[in-house]
Amino acid sequence: MYKHTKSRLALALTTRASTVDAFLNLHDPVLGIAQQRPYCPARPASPEFQRAALCSFISEIFFEQNGITTAFENFISPDYIQHSLFILSGRNNTLSLLESLGGGTYTGVIIAILHVMFDSPFGMMHYKFQVPGQQPQAFMHLWRFNGTCIEEHRDVIQSLPANATSPIALFQRSGEFVLAG
Repeated sequence: MYKHTKSRLALALTTRASTVDAFLNLHDPVLGIAQQRPYCPARPASPEFQRAALCSFISEIFFEQNGITTAFENFISPDYIQHSLFILSGRNNTLSLLESLGGGTYTGVIIAILHVMFDSPFGMMHYKFQVPGQQPQAFMHLWRFNGTCIEEHRDVIQSLPANATSPIALFQRSGEFVLAG
């Protein structure tokens, strides 16, 4: 579902894309063309295309088998600028790390997507990551598009301390329904 507010476009992932839909080429309604996979190197694209690409990228990573590899090969620039503390820039460096951590196959892990927003050229996602027997972590990813291609990434990761003072720290939003992934 897309929600237009005064100056920002917010995106909410409300349903999981089917496997077939997730791997079709995306249509750019403004340019009137179907953009072909892979989306890098960058080609001109509208904010509407970028918003749909962000949704597909997230859906493939979190909901498709082998989705991390496919999503990175289709959406991420080989020269990906990576601002994470422990990963060097470059698509292959990030992909190697994610694959070494299980490649998206995490037994018993709970991932709850809390926010997904888009304001061209930036897409953002905030989610809860809970490994059994450990304190949950909050992840926030910020991606920058150049046309059809995601070229830059920043993230913030924070663990919820066992003695947190705030009852709504990191995850809960009063009066709102949270979708679990």
